Amino acid sequence: METSLRRLETITVPILSAIEQPRGRVRRITVAPRGVPPVDALVAFPDNPLGITLHFIGFNQAMGPWEAAKLAVWAAHSRRIIVTCELPGFSRYGQPLSTAVRQDLLDGDPSSWGLLTLSYLNAAIEAVDIDGDSTVDVLAFSTGCSLAAAVLPAVQASYEVSQVTFMEPVTLAMRSIGRLAFHNAADYVRLLKTVPPNYPSSWVRKASIQQFKEPSIRYIFPDFLASVTMLSGDDTGVRLEDLTLPTTHLVRGSVSKLCPQDSFTSLSSRLAARKIRGTTATVAGLGHQFWHCLPAVDALAKVLY
Repeated sequence: METSLRRLETITVPILSAIEQPRGRVRRITVAPRGVPPVDALVAFPDNPLGITLHFIGFNQAMGPWEAAKLAVWAAHSRRIIVTCELPGFSRYGQPLSTAVRQDLLDGDPSSWGLLTLSYLNAAIEAVDIDGDSTVDVLAFSTGCSLAAAVLPAVQASYEVSQVTFMEPVTLAMRSIGRLAFHNAADYVRLLKTVPPNYPSSWVRKASIQQFKEPSIRYIFPDFLASVTMLSGDDTGVRLEDLTLPTTHLVRGSVSKLCPQDSFTSLSSRLAARKIRGTTATVAGLGHQFWHCLPAVDALAKVLY
C-alpha cells in the first residue's frame, strides 16, 4: 500500500490547448571523451537555473529540434540546466559500440553502456562550462531508465543527487525478445493518440517539421541485438533495491505495453515500503510514447516541479 510519502497522480493531457514556447535556449554540441567516438549532445538553459538534470534518453532519439523542444519545456518548469546526449553506438555518426560493451549488453548488463553514456554527459557539462558542484537531478526515459539505474551510484559519487525520475522503464519484467518486439509495435501504434495534442502549438509543429530534415541515428545490427537482449533480461526494479535513493518519481502511460502495469505498481509499492519519497504518476490515455507528446511533457513537469 502506498504511504503518504508517495503521491499518486494522474496526468490529463489537454487536447486542444496550445502550450507556451519556453524562453530559454538550447545548444547542440558534439562531444568525444578521450578514446571514444563522438556523439551529439544537447544542453537546455532555462532562465535563472537552480541546478542540473542529467537526462538518459530512450532508443532512437536524435539530438535535433524535436528533442530540443522537449528539453526546453522541461528546463523551463524545472529551472534545471538539462544535459543529454545520443546513446553511444546509436548516433548520427554511426560508430559501433566496443566489443566489451556489446558483450555486457548480451549478458544482460547495461552498466558499461551506462558509464560510457555518463562520460559523454560529463564531457558536455565541461564543454559548456556548467558549475559541476550544482545539485543534480536524473531524468530517464525507456531504455535510458536501465542505464540510469545501473550508473546511479557513479552519479551519486560525483554529484549531490536531489531526485530521480524514471519514465516508462522497460526492464521491469522478464520477457522474450519476440514479446518485447510485439509490445514495442503495439505501443508504436499508439502514436496515433500521442501526436494530435501537439498540433495546436505552432512552435511545436515547426520543431516537428524541422526534425524531418535532420539526419537519423545509425547503428549496426549486432549493437541493436545487444540492446534488445539487455532490455529483455535486465531488471531495473532489482537494481534499485540495494541503492540509497533520493526522492524517486515513477511515470507510466496508462495504456503502455512496454512498461507493464503490474510490475510498475509493484515497484511503486516497494519504494513506498522503503519510505522512498516521490510521485507515482500515470499519463491518462497514452502509452509508452507519451514523452513525444509535448503537452504531456509540459503537464508532467508542472506536477513534478
